[in-house]
Amino acid sequence: MQIEQDRFFNIAEIFDRVAQKVVPQYDFLQDEVIRFLNYPKEKYLNIIDLGAGSGILLEKFLLEYPNSNCYWVDYSPDFLRIAKQRLARFGERVKYILCEIEEDWGKTLEIEPDLIISMSTIHHLEDLEKKALYAKCLKILKRGGWFVNIDEMKTLNLQAYKNSLLIKERYALEAHKLIDPDTLPYYNDYLEHLKKWKVRNIVNFNLPKQKGDDLHASFIEQLKWLDEIGFQNTDIIIKYHLMHVITGQKE
Repeated sequence: MQIEQDRFFNIAEIFDRVAQKVVPQYDFLQDEVIRFLNYPKEKYLNIIDLGAGSGILLEKFLLEYPNSNCYWVDYSPDFLRIAKQRLARFGERVKYILCEIEEDWGKTLEIEPDLIISMSTIHHLEDLEKKALYAKCLKILKRGGWFVNIDEMKTLNLQAYKNSLLIKERYALEAHKLIDPDTLPYYNDYLEHLKKWKVRNIVNFNLPKQKGDDLHASFIEQLKWLDEIGFQNTDIIIKYHLMHVITGQKE
């Protein structure tokens, strides 16, 4: 994983500055998840964010639910540094676990979570690791709790999948119209990473991938996994080209 670790460590600050512009419907997806869950504003909510990055999604939940507490889980020290800056004002409401999401992050939990959420992370795992992670989430969740995965996924049709990859690239390139002068250097750096992403995913579309690459599984397969593991009320609540939101609830 060293190559992939270097890739994500190098992009931490860049991604924090440009993610909301270059990831298709970034804020919309997050905001719709909050709307879907529809928790009472006063609820004492315990949240785990897997692959939490710079903490943008957790920040939204912490602001939306003043009685919430959360665990930030990620393996990047660079993202940890940025997340601690972003989430500093929430004090002890945030705890940090520095480890890979396929490792045993659950052993340090002091709570039974109401919600386990992840965005743009799980698709880097191999399929067996994805399934094992989903099973772990079901085991750890509080009864009635939700698992939500906002992530890149493919369909069963390979040409449709390739089209969604092309749309992701085009979306990021068109984002230059939304970039302010202060953010432009970060955006230009992101475009260099995007070129490498294009080689891995579009130019070498038919070549095998390795762990840490974009190992996209179809949303249909992943919904089946959630059902087989034992989640209830499984659904795909959003599909926007490559980006999907799938959900499941603990009985």
